[in-house]
Amino acid sequence: MVVLRPDEVRFGGEVWGKVARVTVDRLSVQTVDEWDELGAHLVFVDVAKQRAVIRVSQEIEGDDFGGPIPGEKSLFSFYGSSGSDAGRRRVSCDAMVESVLNKVSDYGSSRVITLIAMSSVGSADPITMSTA
Repeated sequence: MVVLRPDEVRFGGEVWGKVARVTVDRLSVQTVDEWDELGAHLVFVDVAKQRAVIRVSQEIEGDDFGGPIPGEKSLFSFYGSSGSDAGRRRVSCDAMVESVLNKVSDYGSSRVITLIAMSSVGSADPITMSTA
């Protein structure tokens, strides 16, 4: 999932400004593979464990002493920018900050915050989408 210039991004009680994009990647952490005795190709594959990784890219326009700390846990949410409230989507999950990376170049400064989505029950998808 990729959302460019989301309308609003929140982590806990804070609103994160100047967000250029939010990406949600779903990764397999453990797969189950099975072969039969007839050949070299898989006959069954499944994802036993998975992880949802969220990356928030922010533009920084001046001194910035804030930002989340790795290990912080809270409700994370954002609204996709559709140009109107009709059909606007809200994505949310409980998440933990994994890393905060700052980058400075001749063209500006940015921050990438990486979060890991958490589920209250392992069988439930940690990411929920709803219409606003």
